Amino acid sequence: MTVKIDLRPLGVKIAERKKVDLPRVIAMVLILVFIVTSCFTSVYGIFVLRELVAKRQALEASVEKLTLEGKRLDGYIAQNKEKLDLYEKALSLLREDIPSVEFFSAVMASLPNEVWLSQVRLVPGRADVEGYAFAENDVAAFALKLLNASVTSSISPLVTSKETKKGKDEYERTLVKFSFTCDIKDFLGTFEVAKGAEKDEVER
Repeated sequence: MTVKIDLRPLGVKIAERKKVDLPRVIAMVLILVFIVTSCFTSVYGIFVLRELVAKRQALEASVEKLTLEGKRLDGYIAQNKEKLDLYEKALSLLREDIPSVEFFSAVMASLPNEVWLSQVRLVPGRADVEGYAFAENDVAAFALKLLNASVTSSISPLVTSKETKKGKDEYERTLVKFSFTCDIKDFLGTFEVAKGAEKDEVER
């Protein structure tokens, strides 16, 4: 049996026990620093992750809201497009019908008893009138009265010719055959211009 006996002085023994193991201390410090850094990084990462998740949820909610608003807007545009198409059709009909009605009203108001019409042809902006009269003065009076009507902007030169026809009493009579062309005003265009000028005047 071997027995080891430390014969060194007591001071040497105490000094040796108090001696610091520097590499071991450095290693422990590094381990502690790593643990603290890892904990801090993990905690910071958790906060960042939560913030990113919250932002993502907010973005998804915004995208969903914008998608719903886009669908509503598409429906609104479709409805207004249908209304606009209907308005354009109605406006087109008005552009065709209003001048015709106004022109025929002016013709009936201007037509003397000694003048009658055989044909009236209406196209946009123009009317071709043909008829008969007993005298050229009656034709001139009819054309002048029609020219002064609000619906007519101008009348082309009258074309007249003599024509013999039998009446109901079988007697032949000499009649004046006439024809002319009227330029018809655009009532809707005039109304829109006047409305725009009135709006500008109000804004001033």
